[in-house]
Amino acid sequence: MTRALLLIFALSACTQFPEVDAGARTNLPAPSLLPTDQLISGINQTAPADPLAGPVAALNARAAALRSQAAE
Repeated sequence: MTRALLLIFALSACTQFPEVDAGARTNLPAPSLLPTDQLISGINQTAPADPLAGPVAALNARAAALRSQAAE
């Protein structure tokens, strides 16, 4: 009896339910995620927009300096 019940549950888990799928919205905005440390401490700090912005700017400045030296 339990095997039959488990078989029914297993088959129903693989079944598609169009009524449920039709009700699901796919155009919802994604939630903003916080790092675990901030969640534990309760601090709501926003992360920097681009953590590589500083090194990229330094490399671009160095490349511009090298280009100006090569042009002379």
